[in-house]
Amino acid sequence: MSADFYDFDEKRRRAAEQWPGFDPAEALHWSKVLLRHSPDPQRAGIKAQMSEAINRGIPVAGPDWVRTADSARADGFNPVLFQALHESLHTISKESFRSHPGHRQVTFKTYLPGTPYESELWSDWPKIFLTDGFDARTATTLTLLRAEPKFPRPHTNG
Repeated sequence: MSADFYDFDEKRRRAAEQWPGFDPAEALHWSKVLLRHSPDPQRAGIKAQMSEAINRGIPVAGPDWVRTADSARADGFNPVLFQALHESLHTISKESFRSHPGHRQVTFKTYLPGTPYESELWSDWPKIFLTDGFDARTATTLTLLRAEPKFPRPHTNG
């Protein structure tokens, strides 16, 4: 048996273990995207190790990655669309919208922050982007704008 065959077989086994319901190529693509846009906080050293594995073609998964990918996939996302959503989010100040997920980012002192995927917020985004023909930033802005009523203004005393 050649080393290449063994390597492919090992990657397939690891993908099946960590990413049930995903083929190895899709698991690897989700791994790449979720490494950059993790739904949960991660230590920088752990992310560096995960990045090395991904660069070797081995899919990896953080604690909520498979659940996030499953939910996003059910909403019509693939890794490319998920990446486009997050890239567009980075161009919109979280101060512009109460509904911006930057307000709900999870942080720990020595960890890189994570931003949970909120299906109820993003489920229409693929349709707005793909079917309605809006660019990614406009689709993101429209989605955040429509969600604003779900995030009431804080009450002030005075």
